[in-house]
Amino acid sequence: MSVFIKKLHIISFGQFSDTSIEFSKNFNLIYGKNESGKSTIVSFIEALLYGFDDGKKIRHFNQKHEIYRPLSSYKYSGYGIFSKDGVDYRISRDFSDGSYEIYDLNYKEIVASKNSNLAFPGEFLLGISYDIYKDLTSIYQSQESNSQTKEKIIEMLINKDDYVFSSSNALEILDKSLADIGTDRAYSKPYAKTIKQISNLENEISKLKILRNSYIEEFKNLEKNREEIARISEDLKKFKDQRDSFRKNLRNNNLKDQLKYENQLKMVDAKLEKYKNYDDYYANRNENWTFNKNNYFIGLALLIITAIFAFYKNNIFIFVLGLVLATLFCLFQWLKFNNLSKISNKEYNANESKYLEFVKIKNEKEKIEEILSILENQEKSENLENYTSNQDINIRETEDKINIYENELESLIKTNIDLEKNLAKFEDELSKLPNLTNKLETLKEKLNDMENEIKAINLAKDKIIAIIESSKESLDDYDKKVSEMINILTRGRYEKIICDKDLKAKIFTNSGEILDIDKLSTGFYDQLNFAFKYSINEKNSDDFLIFDDAFINYDMDRLRNALYFLLDLTRSRQIIYFTCHKREMEILDSEAITYNKIYLEEI
Repeated sequence: MSVFIKKLHIISFGQFSDTSIEFSKNFNLIYGKNESGKSTIVSFIEALLYGFDDGKKIRHFNQKHEIYRPLSSYKYSGYGIFSKDGVDYRISRDFSDGSYEIYDLNYKEIVASKNSNLAFPGEFLLGISYDIYKDLTSIYQSQESNSQTKEKIIEMLINKDDYVFSSSNALEILDKSLADIGTDRAYSKPYAKTIKQISNLENEISKLKILRNSYIEEFKNLEKNREEIARISEDLKKFKDQRDSFRKNLRNNNLKDQLKYENQLKMVDAKLEKYKNYDDYYANRNENWTFNKNNYFIGLALLIITAIFAFYKNNIFIFVLGLVLATLFCLFQWLKFNNLSKISNKEYNANESKYLEFVKIKNEKEKIEEILSILENQEKSENLENYTSNQDINIRETEDKINIYENELESLIKTNIDLEKNLAKFEDELSKLPNLTNKLETLKEKLNDMENEIKAINLAKDKIIAIIESSKESLDDYDKKVSEMINILTRGRYEKIICDKDLKAKIFTNSGEILDIDKLSTGFYDQLNFAFKYSINEKNSDDFLIFDDAFINYDMDRLRNALYFLLDLTRSRQIIYFTCHKREMEILDSEAITYNKIYLEEI
């Protein structure tokens, strides 16, 4: 006996909570009425070994996961103790997230495993995949197969047509499946279309990735420019503050100067008031205090004109008269100057000194008025403000720097506006990247699924062809085993079962008659399916078997024969038999057969 179940402990699963079930290594009959939890226990064993993800290595939504989630407890877990080749293992699983632990009870250590493979405990213990487990170990109810392992020959024998199987039809179906998928040159078929879609998406994503690199560079430039703008703005503010402080001080100084010169003008006007008699002094001074040579020229001119006129008239009297008048005019001028000269030098010097002071004060006034005229056009404060800065700056250099910084700032701001516009466009395009990436991954998964399906189909074809080529040898083994089982189950009513080259079963009675499989009773049809399935199972494993109302269509004779057959099997493997009927117990009890009886209502 390779693998059998010693114990199950349900912490919380479905309607069960803190429930333990002890199993015999031989025949275990679990009785319970409908809805008492038989299917729950079957699903608990399956979930312990393979998880709730149908044996896949990735998690996905599974309806069973929600069906058996406890309503009255936050816990969703349990464990089972399994014996394999004399070593006991405890398989624990948290069904909430699928995590599990395999603990070697003999060596007291955890068995290394990959938690990503949710089906690992079943594969470790039984050495078979989830699909094979479903077909050969568990779910014997009505003996229908749901296997999806196309690449395995077992699927060809365990299929939804209940083993009425035609190799030629199967090859045609598989060829049609390959044709439906297509090749990379069949451009109208899914395979080539998917490749083209992937190529187009990869090109588009590649362009977007290049665009993303450009976006990153543009964004770096934007950030760099923003830092530069901040730096320039700070420097610009500093120089503007210096300029404004300078201007503020200059306005104050201009106002101070204006007030100062206005006061000085008032003082000068007050001084000039004392010298107002000297406004015409300069003209009188020229006339009274200096000898005017021009008067002599006038006298001389008068004498010359008289002489010319006398010569023209030839009259000496006129000449003499002119000479006398000119001489008298010059004498009068001389006498006048000579009379003024008699004024004292002291008075002259005093008047001259006052006149010069008057001229000085008048010139000073003109300068002040000129300065005030200039100040009138200068920028000034409305009132005097305190100015505490004593910075000595070059205002022209400061203004030049301000102009440079303002131009740089304007250029950088314009550049950043353009960058932000480009980045906004980039972001619109890059927003497509996640969806395109997801779509690409989906298409790649689709392509991978198609490639796996193509491999599986080709593998299945190879297996079928191999079966056809060696069908005689293989079918002889199955024919013999199935015939033996049918003979036992029907107590010699049917002599043998033979499969033709298409694996289509032929049933021979003990009288040599060949029966049409379509005319068989439901009970015998189930017996035939059970015989086929068990013959395959026997060849592939010797682990425990689970039956869930497997012989519901059997009459009492068939049921008794089936139970006896199962009891014989317990010599080499564990049998776990679920039923909602009492007739199995009645048969076993009537024969005083020892077996492990479990009532679900009592656990």
